[in-house]
Amino acid sequence: MKKRKNVKARKEKPSYASWIQSGILISSLIMTSSLSFYVGPSALKKAGRLYRNISGQASAPVSDGLVSDTSRSAAQARTGGLEQDDNGLSEPDTPSIPYLEPSQELGSLDDLSLDKEPEQKEATYTVMLNTAMGPMLYYNQADARWGDYLYGGQDPMKKYGCGPTAVAMIINSFSSTPTTPVSAAEWAADNGCYAPQGGSYHNLIQDSLSAHGIHVESVQHRTVGNAAGLLDSGHILIALMGKGALTDNGHFILITEYLNNGNVRIADPNSYENSTKEWKLVQLMSELKQCHDNGAPLWAVGQGAEDNG
Repeated sequence: MKKRKNVKARKEKPSYASWIQSGILISSLIMTSSLSFYVGPSALKKAGRLYRNISGQASAPVSDGLVSDTSRSAAQARTGGLEQDDNGLSEPDTPSIPYLEPSQELGSLDDLSLDKEPEQKEATYTVMLNTAMGPMLYYNQADARWGDYLYGGQDPMKKYGCGPTAVAMIINSFSSTPTTPVSAAEWAADNGCYAPQGGSYHNLIQDSLSAHGIHVESVQHRTVGNAAGLLDSGHILIALMGKGALTDNGHFILITEYLNNGNVRIADPNSYENSTKEWKLVQLMSELKQCHDNGAPLWAVGQGAEDNG
């Protein structure tokens, strides 16, 4: 009898081990399902935000054509790449938004005119720019997604929207708020920055950027050397052009980076082509609009508080 009991015990051991393995497997499946449930909504929310931002729509479904790039900054997480979430997870293996292909062609002040027809009618622009502050999504005021939107309810963005388009590029890329030229124009109209038949009042720059937590200061020392130093130290300059070749209302552009050869690059809300060229900083500085209200005609945008001269 004793010998038989030992045999029985030996036969039960494999069954007991299988029961333990099954329990571990079930527990693992439950934990995996729980993790997927937790991560899923976060990823979908980020993907939906990214799609809405690129498409320029106030509301849109998540699309299979979303772009992502986990190697880019948080700015691109809203524009060209899905950011990593708290668990280090992201959407892999999808194409990123291309970067603008710069040329070495020198720009001419005659090209900085708001009277020009759009370079490509019904065009949309989805391209990233390198700037002194980091990657930035380019916006064009004549983009087919919002070119006919009526700024202030009466003036088409493609003619009067350089101000909202310029600040939208900065707010979208360097704040926590996904922004398009339309949402920037709506903010401007609601906050006393819209000038009927004149585009935008100059208070748009400091008021809109400060409202979105971005540091901006008027540049009082408007020399080529000081402007170059600000660019070289990680600032983007917002310049109100208008002394010579431009219309009486002036035109906002972003001076985005200082090059090794002493030239600069710009983001022109009215011209993608101008944004591919190099520009002489001395030329741009000489054509600043001669007005000095609300910080005009030159502002420095940076990451923290400092004296910008």
